[in-house]
Amino acid sequence: MTNITITNIIKYTTIISLALIPFTPLYIANPLFFPFITGKAFAFRILVEIAFALWLVLLLRQKGTTVIGTDKSVVPRINLMTIFVTIFALIVLVADLVGLNPLRSIWSNFERMEGWMTIIHLWAYFIVLSSVLKTGENWSKFFNVVLTAGAITALYGLFQFFGWADIHQGSTRVDASLGNSAYMAVYMLINAFIAGYMAVDVYMRSHKPLIWIYSIATIFFSFIMFQTATRGTILGWLVAIIIACAIYAIFGRSARGQSGKSRAIAGGFLVLVILIGILFYFNRDAQWIQKNEVLGRIASISISDTKTQARGFVWPMAVNGVFESVKTAIIGVGQENFNYIFNKNYDPRMWAHEQWFDRAHSVYLDWLVAGGVLGLGLYLVLYIVSLIYIIKSDLTIGQKSIMVGLLVGYAIHNIFVFDNQTSYIMFFTFLAFAHSLRPGKTYSWLGASAETPSEDSITVRDYIFIPIIVIAFIASLYFINIRPIQANTRFMGALRLCSEDNTKISIESFVKALKLNQTVANQEIREHMYNCAGNVIRGNAPERTKVDFYNLAKAETEKQIASSPNDSRVYIISGTFFSSIGDHATALPFLQKAVEFSPAKQSIIFELASNYLNSERKEEALDLMEKAYFSSTDNETAKIGYIVALISAGEEKRAKELFGNQPELFEDIRVINAYIEFYISQKQYAKAITILKTVGEKFPDLKAQADTFIKQIQEGTVKL
Repeated sequence: MTNITITNIIKYTTIISLALIPFTPLYIANPLFFPFITGKAFAFRILVEIAFALWLVLLLRQKGTTVIGTDKSVVPRINLMTIFVTIFALIVLVADLVGLNPLRSIWSNFERMEGWMTIIHLWAYFIVLSSVLKTGENWSKFFNVVLTAGAITALYGLFQFFGWADIHQGSTRVDASLGNSAYMAVYMLINAFIAGYMAVDVYMRSHKPLIWIYSIATIFFSFIMFQTATRGTILGWLVAIIIACAIYAIFGRSARGQSGKSRAIAGGFLVLVILIGILFYFNRDAQWIQKNEVLGRIASISISDTKTQARGFVWPMAVNGVFESVKTAIIGVGQENFNYIFNKNYDPRMWAHEQWFDRAHSVYLDWLVAGGVLGLGLYLVLYIVSLIYIIKSDLTIGQKSIMVGLLVGYAIHNIFVFDNQTSYIMFFTFLAFAHSLRPGKTYSWLGASAETPSEDSITVRDYIFIPIIVIAFIASLYFINIRPIQANTRFMGALRLCSEDNTKISIESFVKALKLNQTVANQEIREHMYNCAGNVIRGNAPERTKVDFYNLAKAETEKQIASSPNDSRVYIISGTFFSSIGDHATALPFLQKAVEFSPAKQSIIFELASNYLNSERKEEALDLMEKAYFSSTDNETAKIGYIVALISAGEEKRAKELFGNQPELFEDIRVINAYIEFYISQKQYAKAITILKTVGEKFPDLKAQADTFIKQIQEGTVKL
């Protein structure tokens, strides 16, 4: 086999690896934990590692050959886009290393699969893609691959729309193989504009049948995007259409190939979109709009609405948390660390919303949190450079308007959501395309030398450099992918065994999963291990198994705290576990730490107050519940908890004064239990029995338990 043949095999294998990456959104790894996330991420990383390693070998083998200086060369052309993508990746690394939890920032977890590990793979993907695809013809071919993958995903969404396939989120908002309607929405938005770009591209080359195919694809992708009912993305799409039409109608010139007719059509479409928008706005309360889920969600968009949504609370937390110090303002707190800011600055008015936010739900705020002003600034520079490159390119005004529209639509979408694996891939594909629109410099040290290599240099290449690349590839494949996948599968095995009550084997599986010591896996394994351990210890398992689970939980708690020492989530989950098995003394310091790190979060305060009540520290419990209640007086759970604490402390009169106008609160089983326990502690057994009889009447499923309690009181054997 000749050197040329070997080089061609390497090149085409690199291209095939790149061509498979757009299909990763289709992959659902059902055997893995978070199958919609982890499978795609591992597939992307493995393909990038293959492509990057092969590209490096190809770079070495092409040096000094006739392809150097031509479009067939894979030597990177360095321009501003290359520089800023690289600087961005490096600054994010620095932010992660000096952040609140460097290991988590680099490795992320199974739920997100992001962190710097994703950023460095995106950088490698960008470098290889921009080095291999240098001509408009090559990019058209790659966009066809992207659109093929997008079309298959969209067809899946169409099947969900017609009810022929299940929607994974359990609603009517299609999500296809992405498992999340917001992820699906931005994926369809980008595909719609790429299809529009290709329609213009083939129009310029007079391929009329293809014009119709791409135009229909644009409409199809847009339709599926609307069926996700993702308001921020739909808003981005509408603004992008307006911008694209305005650019074409205003800046199109017949001298550049744009006819007056096409400009008039663009202008007319622009006016039509604006008129439909105005008509929609003034009829937003109409029944025909409100009864349609998609239109109803769009009609509900308003600035005032965000103030009552989670984002209205979370966004200020993000900004305030970042600017608490000069350091974090400049370089942020590192990726995957928003939860620290969220917990520390928690707004009690968020009690009705999700209690564990790990994202600010805005890409821009997420990068502000992760990388500070520096990180966010560099991220925004990527948009600016892309825009400049598109404007200054040799693309037609039609192609420019569509690509600017894509960038605008994506930018608006990112105001309201966070990025994901698929949108990251699409964005960095776009950046690589924008890179190809402007010239760049090549350097001899990067393989651009046309000088024929000497025998010695070939020997060094083949026996030193290429083996190093192979070893590095194998190492990355093993440590970045295989080991975490092993941890994931062992973890899933442990969960399955636990659900099957195969507890003895289950604990061995948890031990095996944790023995791999994978940062990306450890915390999630431990959190689910608590659930399994709690069920085992409270159940009928052999005593030895219970002790083993308890000891494992205690040991792993200490390890997780060492890994995340200031994370209130670690402390509250640990403390709740020990409380759930009746070990209140062990739970107490964990719960106290959780409140220390998140002093305003009522759900954490409730757990500590409950521990105090179970430990007969009733005055301390009352102080906590009073604080929780008055931090947000519309919190029903806080009301119940406060009443329970008042009754337990013998202050029923005060409870009646505060909540007497809401008698239904005193019929809650938690309040009733507080009355029973208080009366028994005060030896007022007659009152306790009266209430227990009422419980048996009102709650038939508790009658047997109430009767047993009454019998114990009458026999003098009752224990609280």
